[in-house]
Amino acid sequence: MWDHLGSHHCLALRDVRVAVRLGAHAHERAAPQTVSVDVELYRHHGRFVGASLADCLDYERVFRHLTYTWLQRPHTELLEELAEELVRFCLLDARVEACRVVIRKLEIYGGRAVPEITVYRLRER
Repeated sequence: MWDHLGSHHCLALRDVRVAVRLGAHAHERAAPQTVSVDVELYRHHGRFVGASLADCLDYERVFRHLTYTWLQRPHTELLEELAEELVRFCLLDARVEACRVVIRKLEIYGGRAVPEITVYRLRER
């Protein structure tokens, strides 16, 4: 069981900019739009054992997923769909005990406002 008050490691990947096909409105279907993505991967303190890169939480895996796989995605209407897919991907790594994903639509309001979704999920035991 995750104890958010206990000591933990958080590995974060911030402000990954990706052009994706996203949006529920007709004008959003014309071209990809840039989103900014933050990902935080959590595990309890003391779970890091070893001394190699293979023992670490892997932000490179997440970066590749965002910058390569997401470019191939079909049009997605909702931020919620993107966020849930990314959470599921992050939790495929057994070392990740919890994750937090934030996705921001940077262009929709011409820089006057930035809608975002945040999803925080614990690994189910």
